[in-house]
Amino acid sequence: MFLNKSSKDKRVACLAQLARSRGIKVADISSPITTKSILFVEPRAEWSYDAGKFAYIFDYKQLSNDDIFIKENNYLTALAMKEILIAKYGNTKQKMLIAGWGKLTAELEGVLTDSDISILNFNHHKAPELAIKYGNKAYFENVDLKQFPIVINTIPKQVFNAEDFPKKTKIYDLASAPFGVGGDTGGIDYEILPGLPGKYYPDKAASIVLDAITRFIELLDTRPTVVLCVTGSSCCYLKLLPTLEEMTEKFNVIPVLSPNANLPNRFCDIEKFRKDLAAIAKNPVITTIAGAETLSSNKKIVASVVLPATGNTIAKLANAVTDTCVTMAVKALLRNGKPCVIGISTNDALSGNAANIGALLNRKNYYFVPFCQDDPTNKPFSMICDFSKIGETIEAALQGKQLQPIISV
Repeated sequence: MFLNKSSKDKRVACLAQLARSRGIKVADISSPITTKSILFVEPRAEWSYDAGKFAYIFDYKQLSNDDIFIKENNYLTALAMKEILIAKYGNTKQKMLIAGWGKLTAELEGVLTDSDISILNFNHHKAPELAIKYGNKAYFENVDLKQFPIVINTIPKQVFNAEDFPKKTKIYDLASAPFGVGGDTGGIDYEILPGLPGKYYPDKAASIVLDAITRFIELLDTRPTVVLCVTGSSCCYLKLLPTLEEMTEKFNVIPVLSPNANLPNRFCDIEKFRKDLAAIAKNPVITTIAGAETLSSNKKIVASVVLPATGNTIAKLANAVTDTCVTMAVKALLRNGKPCVIGISTNDALSGNAANIGALLNRKNYYFVPFCQDDPTNKPFSMICDFSKIGETIEAALQGKQLQPIISV
């Protein structure tokens, strides 16, 4: 992702930090562009760029096509407006006129619940609806502005002249250019308030921007999605990363990391491993049960893959124990009939966990990556899956077939 790191918009720095935490590489617009990338253009940006070098360009015109973003951004704007009113008047129990009836006005009404609000509407088809809702507090085009000490405009075109207002009126303009008030505004208390979410809540504002960008890119991604559940067999982690790279060629991969997989180990730097997972998958890593439970509503997910699968996790799955984000992810998808692919890595596959492996082999929607004894002499009960056959096993599982032979040599 490229952006203007020298921007004074607080959202930009927060967006860069948040993107990095989700495994996205971030660069300044002045850096060399060697591949098709994402460009984020903050509102009212005055710097130039070569649009042809980017795969996706996100400015507020593009983001305004996302209904979720608009609602969340309007809500932050309304919260900021509330803070402004409290700072000036000590409370929000004020009589005010809101010009425009749309999504931002709805959020303002929902936040400014103590205010005495009237609505000025300029859409003919909305007049009957607003008359029913607001009664004599709904106006259409014409209104006596003298009765309102505060006016909030949300309409991005000139609907007022400065001379329409008494000098004592306080006007807040939340609209985009060309704003709502024309003429010589020097004699009235008129304040244009652009970009309130970025000024008051930059962290939250950056988060909803990145979420909107992620949703847009996901819509363009035709790859089926699989959930990669990583458990605590840390000796396999460095082998897992190149396997993940191969998986992403065919699948959009959502990583899930069990609590034991988050612990320091002697085989790799766990912090770097977690960042590498997110960077290769280009998806944030899920580490909570609540986060894993939401996967059930993602209709693009076609399967879960537990890799490496420890004996501990295999035992839990065999006995329907759901106490980690991994077991919850598997359960959440199994209940929708999505297959679960198991890539075992356990020292007791031929002893204590043999019965649990057998139980899953005999259970619907469980499929195993072919596995073998990895060290028969020194670890006679240990078995590990063949990492080179992960992709084949997933493809077979999606057709309801177990890749054969299950036991490889």
